[in-house]
Amino acid sequence: MAGVSEDIGGDAAEIDVDGVNGTSVAADGSTARPYPTVHAAQAAARKLAAGGYEGRIVVRIRPGTYALPEPLRLGSADTGGGRCAVEYCGDASGGGELPVLSGGVEIAGWEPWRDGIWRAAVPAGVRPRTLYADGARIAKARLPAVGYYETGHAEPGGERDGIRVGELPADHADAFEAAARNCAGMQAFVWPGEGEWNWFSETIPVREASAETGRIVFARPSTWGIGGGSRYFLQGSLAFLREPGQFHFDDTAGMLYYRPVLGKPLAQRVIAPALHRIVEIAGDGEGRPVSGIVLRGLELVHTDFYDDYRIVSDEEAANTEPDVQRNGLIYVRDAEDVKVEGCRLRLAGSSGVLLDRRALHVELTRNAIEHVGHHGIYAVGYAPGEGDFQDPAAANLNKRHLIADNEIVHGGELVGHGAGIQLYQCGGCDIAHNRIAHMPRYGISMKGVRQGAMPPSLWGIPVTWDNHYDFLFARDNVIRYNDISDVMTDSQDGGLIESWGVGLGNRIHGNRLHHSGIRFSFGFGIYLDDASDGFTVTHNVLDHLYGANTGKLWMAIFAKGIGSVIANNLIVDNTDAVNAIGTQEMVGEANRDLVIERNLVSNSGRMFCFVNWSPERLARADRNLYWNGGAPRIVSGELPSPAVSLAENPAWGFDYDWESWLSVSGGRFEANSLVADPLFAAGEEGGYKLQPDSPAYRLGWEDIDWSLIGPRHRRQENSYESP
Repeated sequence: MAGVSEDIGGDAAEIDVDGVNGTSVAADGSTARPYPTVHAAQAAARKLAAGGYEGRIVVRIRPGTYALPEPLRLGSADTGGGRCAVEYCGDASGGGELPVLSGGVEIAGWEPWRDGIWRAAVPAGVRPRTLYADGARIAKARLPAVGYYETGHAEPGGERDGIRVGELPADHADAFEAAARNCAGMQAFVWPGEGEWNWFSETIPVREASAETGRIVFARPSTWGIGGGSRYFLQGSLAFLREPGQFHFDDTAGMLYYRPVLGKPLAQRVIAPALHRIVEIAGDGEGRPVSGIVLRGLELVHTDFYDDYRIVSDEEAANTEPDVQRNGLIYVRDAEDVKVEGCRLRLAGSSGVLLDRRALHVELTRNAIEHVGHHGIYAVGYAPGEGDFQDPAAANLNKRHLIADNEIVHGGELVGHGAGIQLYQCGGCDIAHNRIAHMPRYGISMKGVRQGAMPPSLWGIPVTWDNHYDFLFARDNVIRYNDISDVMTDSQDGGLIESWGVGLGNRIHGNRLHHSGIRFSFGFGIYLDDASDGFTVTHNVLDHLYGANTGKLWMAIFAKGIGSVIANNLIVDNTDAVNAIGTQEMVGEANRDLVIERNLVSNSGRMFCFVNWSPERLARADRNLYWNGGAPRIVSGELPSPAVSLAENPAWGFDYDWESWLSVSGGRFEANSLVADPLFAAGEEGGYKLQPDSPAYRLGWEDIDWSLIGPRHRRQENSYESP
C-alpha cells in the first residue's frame, strides 16, 4: 500500500502514478509498483482516507499523457470528510516535464478526401466543437475564413430571430448557398447589440437559411436585438471548409474533416476533446464544502465547447450564464482553502479555472494559462436574488481569493468577450503580479449589477439606495502590480481594467497597462463604468495605448460613479489618446465627488473630458502635471454656458480652453497644477524615471516601482506580501 515519504515536504502518505510503466497487476501505489491511471490512484487514496487516515495524502504523477475518460472529481470522499489534505502533483524528478491530464482522444485512421481535405471517423460519444493539433487550436470551418460580415437591416419585430445576409463575394455566396441546403450543425457567431454594441458575443444554432432571400433564422432568439451593421460569421458547414487550418465535424456521420495548413494529419497529433472539465473540486452542497485540496505541477489540456453559447441564462438574469456553460479545465464549487500552483492550463474550450458560486479562499498562483475559449480565470458568485438565502450576507460566498504571479495569455478564442481575469459578484480578492495579454476584451474585469437595474426587492428585502451596496459582492478587491497588454483586440466600449455595477472598497494600484489598442469604435485604459463607486486608482502606469483602424482611445482613465480617487498615475506616450482622464453621468447613475490629483500626464491628449458636467462632479482636482510639447491644456465634452467651444472634439462634444472650464467650475480646481516638462531621465526602457529636479516632485509625486510589476516567479511557500 502507499508508503510514507518526507521527500515531498513533510510526512505524507504518497501514492505514485506512472502512465508509462505502471501496471494494474499488483499495483499498490508505491514507487516500485505505481498505478497506471490517475483514477486508480484516486480510488486508493479514497480507501486510505475512508480507513481513518489523518494527514496529507499526496498522489504523485510521473510525466506522461493521461487521457481521462471522465473528469477527476475531488470531494469529501477524497479528504475523509475533512480529516485529510489531498495533493495531486507532478513528479519533481521529471526534469521540469509536467504530467499531462487530457480530456481528449487522439484521432487516427485519416484518409485523403478531396481538395487537400482529410477525414477520419471519430469514436462513438465524441462530438468535438473545437479541435487541437500539435498543441494548437484548429478553427471551425467558417465563412468568411477570417474577419466578419456585417448584418443587413433587421425586419421590424424580428431583431432577435435571425439575421439578414448582405451581399457576399461570388465564391462566398456559392459556399453559403451550398450550406443553406442543409443547415444541420450551422451556427452564427454574432455580436448582438443593434449594430453598435460589441460587448458580448453569442454562438447561436441556425434553424434555417435561404440563399435566395439572404435570411438566416436562429434556433432560439438572440439575447439582444441584432440591428443592421452587427458583426457576424457563419460556421459549422462542410461547404465552409475552404481554407487550410480549419475543420468540420459531421454529427450525423460521425466523420471529422480537416484541412491541414501543411502536410498530412498522419504526421500530426490531432485531439478531439470529449470532456468539458478535467478536474472538478466540489463539496456536498451548501454548508458542506470540501477543503484542503491542492493541485501542483500538472498540465491540464483539451476540453470542448458548445453547440449553443448564450450570453446569459435568461433575459431576466443579471449577467449569469447557464449552468451548462459554467466550465473550466479546473472547476471549483462548494469548496474552500483550495490551491492550484505551478500548473499549466491550456487548450480549453471554456475557461482555464472557474470558481462557481460558493468558493472561499482559493489560491491560484504561478500558473501558465493559455489558449482558452473563454476567460483565463472566472470567479462567479451568486447573482443578486439568486439562491435560497435569508439575506445578502448569507449569499456572499465567492471571495477572498489570491490570484498571483500567473501568466494568462490568448483567451477568448471561442467567446468574444473573454478576459484574463473576470470577477462577477466576487470580492475580497488579491489579484497581484499577473501578466495578461492577447484578450479580445478585458484584461481584468469586475462586475455586479448597477442599482438602477436591480428589481424592487432581492431575497425578500426591499432594495433602496441606502442598502443596495449590501447586494453587491464585488467589493474590497485589490488589483495590484499586474502587467496587461494587447487586450480589447476584438470589442469596444471596454478597458484593460474594467468595472460595472460593483460594491465599494476596490483598489487598482501599481499596474502597468501598455501597448494595447482600440481596433474600432471607442475604448479606454482603466474604465470605471456605470455605478463604479468608491474606487482608489493610484500609482498605475498607462503607456503606449493607441487607436487603430477606426478605433479611438477615448480616454486613458474614464471614471463614472461616485467618490473615486484617481491619484499619482502616470499617463504617458499615449499619442493617440483623445483625452487623458474623463467622466460621465449616464443611465441615471450618479457621477460625483471624484478626486483627481497628483497625476502626471505627458503626450496623452487633452487633460480632461467631461461628457456632461455638473457642479458636484469633482470633490477635488489639483496638483496634476500636464505636458504635451508645450501646448496648453484643453478640456473636452459638453460644458454649459458661459463656456465657448474652440472646435468639435473628435470623440465627443467640443474642445474648450482651460479658462472656460475654470469659469464654469467657479475656479475651485487646479489652482496648483502645472503645465511643464516632467523631465524624464529615462523612457519606457528605464521605467520613466524622473530627473531629481522634475516639477512633478513639487506637486507631491511619488515614484512608481516598476520592479514590482508582473509575475515574480518566486518559489518560496507563503511568499506573498499583504496588500
